[in-house]
Order: sequence, then C-alpha cells, then structure tokens
Amino acid sequence: MRERGALPPITQSPRVHHLTNRIMRIRSRDSEQGEIINISSMIDVMFILIIFFLVTTTFKEEEVDHLVKLPVESRNQSLTQTAGNLIKVNIRDNGAYVVMGQAVTEEKLTEWMKEEREKKPEIKVLVRCDKESKHLYLANVMSICRFVGVPEANIAVRTEK
Repeated sequence: MRERGALPPITQSPRVHHLTNRIMRIRSRDSEQGEIINISSMIDVMFILIIFFLVTTTFKEEEVDHLVKLPVESRNQSLTQTAGNLIKVNIRDNGAYVVMGQAVTEEKLTEWMKEEREKKPEIKVLVRCDKESKHLYLANVMSICRFVGVPEANIAVRTEK
C-alpha cells in the first residue's frame, strides 16, 4: 500500500532510462573553465586612484596680469621661453611693478632678481609693459636686469592673428 502523498514507483521504460542517462552526463561549467576571478573590486580601486590623481593634480598656470594691455607687434613674431627659467615682470599703466601677482618697488624687484639670478644663473626675464605706461618704467626694469646680470631680457607684445 501506498502512503498518502507518495509518488508511484517509476517503471524503467526505455525512454525514461534514456532521459536519466542524458541528465547524468551534464558536466558543470566550473570544472572546464577553472576559477572565475572577480575584478570588480580592482576596478573600483582604479577609479578611486584616477579620481584622487585628478583632484590632487595642480596644473601650472601662466602668470598674466590682466590690467596690463600689451602693445601690438607689427611683424607677428612670438617669443618662446622655457617656463622654469623665466621671470615675468608686469608694468601697469600707472608704473606699478607686479611680479607673481604682487606689486613691488624697484628696490624689492632688484633684490628679488638678485636672489633668483643666484639660484638660476641662466634665468631670462620677460617684461610685460602696458601700452599706456611711460618708457621710463620699462627702461628701469631693463636697467635692473643689466645690473643684476640677467643674460637675456625680452619685451612681450601682443601679436594680431
């Protein structure tokens, strides 16, 4: 007698036997492919590193005094300088000398150029003089460069394109 809820016994028909053999032959895919490496955590770390380097990187900004309006040069030649050995001196229309964003006097400019010349003997000076300023201020900066011993001093102009 059968218990209540029990299944009837399976009879071994050729069709059922064929299906059970087929099911038994299925292999697991893990044994053929080996172990799967989870790289999602490594990708997370790489994105965090990329974001960290983007946030902490400082880009060198060019020193530009927007109050200085350069005169236009007629031959459209531009000056090329190496940034590491270049000092930029801005002369505003009122005659104020500006170096690295700070207004300085002629005396402080002379002292600072001496110090920079001692640190870097091959230093170059680029004078950005406002087109409305007097030539006296430009001549003073060039005189300071000569006094300190700067090997090369140039005057910046705006090229029209």
